[in-house]
Amino acid sequence: MRLMTMSLVALISVALPGSGSAQSILSSTPSLAGTRELGVFLSGRLLSTEYSADEGKTGFGGALTFATHLKSMLAFQAGISGNYSRQGYSFYRPPLVTFTPTISMIIQRSTVSNFQPYAIVGAGYEFIHYTQPRCDCEQSRSLGVGNIGAGVRRMTSGRRALRFEVSSQIGKGGPAFTAFAGMSWFLGTRNQFDRPKMRPPERRRAEPPLLPIPKQTTTIQPGSPPPAAVVLPPAAPAPTPSNTVTRTRPPAPLPTGAGTVLLTFDGTQVDFSRPTWRDEAEQMLDGLVVDLTSDAGQSVKLSIEAHTDNVGSNAGNIMLGLDRARAVRDYLVSQGVAPARIKISSAGEDAPIAPNTTAIGRQQNRRIIIKRDN
Repeated sequence: MRLMTMSLVALISVALPGSGSAQSILSSTPSLAGTRELGVFLSGRLLSTEYSADEGKTGFGGALTFATHLKSMLAFQAGISGNYSRQGYSFYRPPLVTFTPTISMIIQRSTVSNFQPYAIVGAGYEFIHYTQPRCDCEQSRSLGVGNIGAGVRRMTSGRRALRFEVSSQIGKGGPAFTAFAGMSWFLGTRNQFDRPKMRPPERRRAEPPLLPIPKQTTTIQPGSPPPAAVVLPPAAPAPTPSNTVTRTRPPAPLPTGAGTVLLTFDGTQVDFSRPTWRDEAEQMLDGLVVDLTSDAGQSVKLSIEAHTDNVGSNAGNIMLGLDRARAVRDYLVSQGVAPARIKISSAGEDAPIAPNTTAIGRQQNRRIIIKRDN
């Protein structure tokens, strides 16, 4: 950590504007002032220990930047980078994705040279999202970071450059380090890289004399009279729509007895890897809501029980089942069912009703059962 910090400080000291000789060069030579720079990069990242495991701190991705060069030695840059880290790919160390938008100031040497070192200082925000359920806690995080680093730009033509940049995002729990490598394009006019304009020839070819165009006389013959307008019969009036209203079905009495199954979703209505259901299952839930919100169903309490197949770890399947049962409960609550009437649980893969050795069997085991609890 100390070695990387010292390296960043050294690069920044090299990239800072030097003596008055650079000032004198810029005063008499055009620069990048007034141009825009668009960069596209591949990135490698060493993640912060605040949100990553020690065995899985590396990530890879890409970045986009857009800079405005205000002066020959000063520019402002906005950028966003995204990186993916596989980590340990386990329940407690799932893969994660980071998005880091930043706004930075670029301090650079003379932009006339084809080899241009620079330093960056700024700030930003970092968003972290775990792609798999990690625990019964937040799966997304965010924190503010400071952005400091250095880089070098190598001009390849008048409007293109190769760039390499190393920066550190300093936030709570330790810094993260990012390395960019890619290409940038300049938008605008840069006189120092423009080709010399072509000189006009000293001798010009004389233009040919203009010849008069003879006048032409055109005789217009009277045309035939326009055809008579065709009168169409009036259109028939549109039929008046009938006042037909489609009503939902009336509430039905719910079966009595604790443990009675009120509704079941099988694998055809439950998604494989997400805690959601398909459209046809929502219609079944709406019918149950009609019964639960009726006068006869106001006192009924529910138990939502989720089951999964054996794909993945048992702990991960229990969490996936809880998420599915919680999603059903949240939908019922949003439709007017009191949350105190609903209890959720997850059996994971421990109570199969069919063998998990076939696709059909695993589909049957992925189910959600809504029972009466009183």
